[in-house]
Amino acid sequence: MISTGGSWSVVVLVGAFGLQFFTAILTYGTGFIHLSLLEVYKESDATTSIVGSLFINLMSVTGPLTSYIIDRIGCRVTASLGGILLVVGLIGSHFASSLWALIVTYGIISGLGIGLALIPCPVSVGFAFPKHSGIAMGITTAGVGMGMLASGPIMQYLLETYGLRGTFLLSAAIASHTIPCGMLLRTPHSKIQKQGKTEERFAYFKTYLTLLKTPAYMCVLLGAVLWNIAYAVIMIHLPNYVVLSGSSRKEASFLFTVIGIGTVLSRIVIGLAIGPNGLDPLLLNFGLSACMGALIVTFPLFVNLSSGPMVFASLYGIYSGGLLVFTIPLCLEIVGARRLNSAIGLWFFLIGLGSLTGPPLIGLVYDITGSFGLSYILSGFCVLLAALLTLVATFWRKLLKNVEEVSPNAEFQLSKECNFTAQDRELSPRDHLDKLITEKNEFASLK
Repeated sequence: MISTGGSWSVVVLVGAFGLQFFTAILTYGTGFIHLSLLEVYKESDATTSIVGSLFINLMSVTGPLTSYIIDRIGCRVTASLGGILLVVGLIGSHFASSLWALIVTYGIISGLGIGLALIPCPVSVGFAFPKHSGIAMGITTAGVGMGMLASGPIMQYLLETYGLRGTFLLSAAIASHTIPCGMLLRTPHSKIQKQGKTEERFAYFKTYLTLLKTPAYMCVLLGAVLWNIAYAVIMIHLPNYVVLSGSSRKEASFLFTVIGIGTVLSRIVIGLAIGPNGLDPLLLNFGLSACMGALIVTFPLFVNLSSGPMVFASLYGIYSGGLLVFTIPLCLEIVGARRLNSAIGLWFFLIGLGSLTGPPLIGLVYDITGSFGLSYILSGFCVLLAALLTLVATFWRKLLKNVEEVSPNAEFQLSKECNFTAQDRELSPRDHLDKLITEKNEFASLK
């Protein structure tokens, strides 16, 4: 794909914001759905957690598949199909008669729909704003924060007024808004790139092998896997934890509103901070991860205080909200725009595996111990380890920059030998170097 360019980039931004907003209302309401499922079906916390865990995290597990689909049919069609699948799954959940049926309709079908609808957002925004990806992603992901603001009150009202089945049906109505939003994600395909992929059928999958051999990218990615485990746990188990600790359901629902406020502010501020000539995204990522991990580890110490959950929600919204802004800037900096689509696909796939297993395991720990305290301590240590991996990534990034320091004369001679064209002038420095090295190797083999 190539840069959208022009005024349509703003339209892409609006569409991506809308997709993030409407899906956030549903995903951040999963904790309240989880509470209702526990009451209706009387299953263990670990088993019941499978439903919400699939719904939230299946979108990430399907990342490489979604990236492949985007590569073939574009962001617009992929996101629209995802919206349709999401609606179908939620309507099917209205008619589900057992927890295992909900695993299929709500967990798998709707989860796949969210993946197809959401993953095109960072891809399209990355191509629409290649030079300002930080602030663009900050605005886009602020839609998640706005959705969190509305999620708690809306889901609590729907469950109290219409019950679990009615909530699924009305959630399908909310999800239907993702279809027109997806239609706005127009990102033109490059004919030159499409011809290259036709000639080399397995080039797309070879890119993943290249990414796996990039240490800086893998360190940041493994860190994201670890902090997303805690992120998924809090999305599903926070309402149940604070209710069991003495808070009411209305107070629990308001926590996500508070988290949403902090998330919106954090994402916009972080997006501005990591713009052109801004702060180092890796160091900011380390700082937010360390603060978030320390907060989660200590939460069991003050959850029983009257203002404890509110303090946690305020700080958690700020720390966790900023972390989601770094996906595109870090991928662009470490692997370049030519591998952006594949990098995002692999990113979502691996963090999905971690997030998918996190909530059921934490639910199992609760079933065994009868308390969420140990669960939150373990989740917090995962985030602290993620901060450590971010520091390791800075070391590998320095090595990468040293390798990429090519003198102007050497670059001119290499481009001359490789028949470097005018079309390549639009590439970023990292993509420029990748192309030069590839063509140099091909030139040498022909000799």
